[in-house]
Amino acid sequence: MSGSATIADVEFLQLPRHDGKSYLYLYRKGSGLFRSAVRKKIVGQAEHDGRHLRDIARSAIEQRTPAVGDAEGAVPVKIGGVPSLYAMVSEVSLFDEPTLHVRDLGDTTLEHPPLDDIARALVAVAAGNEQHSILLLVPDTHKLIETAAWRSTVNAIGLIEEPLVTAETYLAIARRYLREGRLGDLSALADNKRFQSRLRKCIERAALAPFEFSMQIDLIVLGEMEGGEFRPTEDVSTRRAERWVVPETLRRFLDRRDALSLSALMKVVDGLRHDRTLEAGELLTRLYRATTGTLESRDRRYRRLEDPLHCVWAAQLLAAESEFMKGNVFIALDDVCQRYGRIDSASDWIASREGWRTLQLVLARYASGSRGRLDQARVGLRNALRERLRSMGEGQVDGIQVGLEADSDQSVALASNEQSAPAMMEVR
Repeated sequence: MSGSATIADVEFLQLPRHDGKSYLYLYRKGSGLFRSAVRKKIVGQAEHDGRHLRDIARSAIEQRTPAVGDAEGAVPVKIGGVPSLYAMVSEVSLFDEPTLHVRDLGDTTLEHPPLDDIARALVAVAAGNEQHSILLLVPDTHKLIETAAWRSTVNAIGLIEEPLVTAETYLAIARRYLREGRLGDLSALADNKRFQSRLRKCIERAALAPFEFSMQIDLIVLGEMEGGEFRPTEDVSTRRAERWVVPETLRRFLDRRDALSLSALMKVVDGLRHDRTLEAGELLTRLYRATTGTLESRDRRYRRLEDPLHCVWAAQLLAAESEFMKGNVFIALDDVCQRYGRIDSASDWIASREGWRTLQLVLARYASGSRGRLDQARVGLRNALRERLRSMGEGQVDGIQVGLEADSDQSVALASNEQSAPAMMEVR
């Protein structure tokens, strides 16, 4: 990639070598299917070329003076405690060691420099004045892409972009995903004509984001195929009922937390969403009730106490309600599942700032004038979560009793500051 070229990420990943110094990657919010692969490729090339990786999300930079730059145009190394991107790319290395700085502006778990600092760094890159190279990963909803600095940098160094899945791009995207997908290496399916035809039907009505397209691939493989071949039509029909059993499929995912159980859960949601045309509120109601049944140990087939991690799932699901109601159900559910899968210890999560804040918000009482199915299911899950946490005792989650009283001053204060249930559910 050179000059002002714009290249699709799937095409960029096929290049044997790339000679760029700095890179811009624009991905679709809620997607970014090949984001990690693009990052890995660029970082690998940089290390091969002798540049050291410096992920500024984890850089421990000391506050120091003088600032980078001349006296008139100087900027601090830190801006409000966040490393300055302009300083990072402009400062001269004492050991003359070139580095690659990586920043993902879509990572909501990190603080980012202000927009003007990022724009100033891009101006330096566009002019070729940077001392160090950068890889900037940007979601397509970010305000940065509306700036003149962004446009000038794209014209100068080019752009790697995540495309929509269309009739022209679906095969290339599918081939790449099948090689390293959530279900393992399924690259043998790429040349299956019937499989290709089935994929094409997914984008006949409208183009899809690559991540949503990948979920459709998983659903086809899990719901319609066996041993690399499509099952007979009547066999698919007889199995449709299995797709609608939420409690069992959810419980399987909560216990196993692997790619197969995740895809099976997504397949159930797809069946309810499309085959039974259920709205987001009804889907969330069923997920709430299935989770409540798990926390209350209603299923007698499971003879042991529920895993403390199930409480983490319940809290994260409650916290994500607004994302389910406002956005794409598939993306919202996958996000909760992925975050749940990354938690290794319930006690560590609960002791963390994120864990306590999430629990305080979802367990706080709030006034709601509505008494619909979703409201009843939410209240039932909140009560089950509170009782399950209380019953754990020492040895399962240390200190779990602290701050969990429904009428505690902190819970009441939190609730009084919230305007509505959906607003309360937004946790970042």
